[in-house]
Formats: sequence, C-alpha cells, structure tokens
Amino acid sequence: MLTRDHVADQLRRRIECGSLKPDTSLPSERALAEDLGVSRMTVRVAIDQLAAEGLLVRRPNRRTVVAGDKISRSASFMSFSEEMRARGWRPHSEIRQMTATVADVSVAAQLNLEVGAKVIFLERLRFADDEPLALERVYLPYGRFATLLTLNLASESLYAVMERELGVRPELAEESVEAVQLSTEEADIFGIAAGAPALLTRRITCDEHGLVVEVATSLYRGDRYLMALVRRR
Repeated sequence: MLTRDHVADQLRRRIECGSLKPDTSLPSERALAEDLGVSRMTVRVAIDQLAAEGLLVRRPNRRTVVAGDKISRSASFMSFSEEMRARGWRPHSEIRQMTATVADVSVAAQLNLEVGAKVIFLERLRFADDEPLALERVYLPYGRFATLLTLNLASESLYAVMERELGVRPELAEESVEAVQLSTEEADIFGIAAGAPALLTRRITCDEHGLVVEVATSLYRGDRYLMALVRRR
C-alpha cells in the first residue's frame, strides 16, 4: 500500500513531466484513489502536502488545480504593468478603493507627514489577462498627488502616470519581502483557498530629490510568484 508521501511523489512526478498540466483541474480524489490503489484520505493528505508546497491550488468551489508556471519577480524598478506586458500578457486593475483619508502614526512616519495629515489611499487588484495576481495598497501625500483622484488608474502604471501627469519620477525604493498565508478575506479576493501561501512586500519609494512619494504593500500569490535576486560583489 502506498503511503501519503509515495502518493505525493507520484503526483509531483506527473506535474514535473507534464502529464498533469499547469492551470488544469486535478482528477477527483475518488479517481486518484482508484488509480493509485489507496484510500481517498491518503490522496487528500497528499494533495494537502502538494498544496502547501505551492504545486497545487485549492479553489473555493472545491476544485483543485495544478499551479501555473511561477512568475519571477526581480528586484528591479519595473512596474507590474511593465512586467506583464513584457511577458505578453494584458495587465489591468480593479480599483477597490481610491479615496482621500488621514494618515495614522505608521503611514505619517513613513511619508514624513504629521499624524492626521491628508493622504490618498489606493487599493488595486492587479490582473494579468483575467487572472488576479496581486493586491496592492498604496498611500501617497495628498498635497502633492491630489490630481491622481481624477485619473483612471485601472489600466495604467501608477509610476507612468506620476511621471507623465505630474513630472514625478520614482527612482529609489526600499522593499522588504515576507512569506505569509492568505486570510479568508484575502483568499476570497483572489478566488483561492484560505491559508494559501503568499509573498507580502512592503515598499517606500522616493523620487529623484529623495522625497517619499509612496508607501505601499503588495500581496502576491505564492502559487504564481517567486522572488529573484541578483547580487554583485
């Protein structure tokens, strides 16, 4: 009798050799159990193991699919829109929130503003073709960027709009990356199962004069992204 590790290895090999193709549904637990001669519980545990590794993705509608090829996100200044177009995909965004609000202690400190100062809050769900890949939340100083509230940022790079409309060129970003699990609310936004792996980045961006232009967090799906870093000595 095959153990769960053996079943996971069998499925892993099928994924690696291409017999289970990216973005396609996995056969049912019953079908896999019959095919491999094991119990459905053994199959279920093996699937959970591969989902934790990012090879499989559980959907809220109870489907499990083979994860698509991962997008290598480099530590460059290329925007999400530029990255997706370079891969031949159509980037667009769903504007979930875009409003004027006030800065709390954390946001004010990072933007070098007084607590309670007026800021712009922008939340966008970023798509490649029709697949949601990243959830982005950005704070910008209101006094400098109020014009952005009148512009359509659903189909354009924020950085491109900053440069074209306001003459502001983002040039330096300090960014951290953390491995996290999606909350139920976040998973619902992406249409995948709660607890799925994700990459959370935190970024502070400055212009050519060293002034902070944005404070941003971006949540990238762990089943679709990996971080690529280049180091030079």
